[in-house]
Amino acid sequence: MDKRDLKDRYEATGDEAAYEEALPLYEQAIASGADPQDFIDYGYLLECHARNLLRRAVASYEHALELDPDLDKAYYQIIGARAGLRETELPIALHEKRLAAAPHDIREYRFLASAYLAAHDYGEAAEVIERGLAVAPDDSILIGSRAEVRGETGDSEGALSDWRRALELDPDHIGPLYMSAFFLERLGRRQEAIDTWQRIIDWSESRGYELDTLWPKQELARLKS
Repeated sequence: MDKRDLKDRYEATGDEAAYEEALPLYEQAIASGADPQDFIDYGYLLECHARNLLRRAVASYEHALELDPDLDKAYYQIIGARAGLRETELPIALHEKRLAAAPHDIREYRFLASAYLAAHDYGEAAEVIERGLAVAPDDSILIGSRAEVRGETGDSEGALSDWRRALELDPDHIGPLYMSAFFLERLGRRQEAIDTWQRIIDWSESRGYELDTLWPKQELARLKS
């Protein structure tokens, strides 16, 4: 089989042996001066492989939940992986059902809001967040989610205020600082973004998380260059 036949076989069957055989053939073609179609086919081969890996990741997260249904991290990871697969409707449907069955469980509002955010459905996300904050007004995770909604719907100062509030409520969760750093750079507020990356580094170093400082230091250096 030539490389394109192998690529087609992998797409149709998910046979990893076909992928392993096709990959070096495409890499050799690219190194030797491939034509445009080779680049497209190579990219698509990698894309198919990435999707298959994401499906395996989802299966692993789901197995973790079978063993322990209270693993919040697994639900969030599934939401993210499904978004990568363009299957955002699946976690939305799941968490709509779970919230309907447990309307006083703040975790369910968090999951559903996250699922809508992954789908870029900011109107539905805002409605879920509002309902959740009526149950728990100082929930740092929902306030952080509201910041994302505000940031994507034109309320920049509201978003930054919410991320500050989320960090005040839960100083041990660094997520709002990362979100703020990225958002400030998007807004063109470079010095504030630099200051926020430095806060991230300081936060990690103060807790002995040296490995977690490597990427923030790279981002800080990039912004300062």
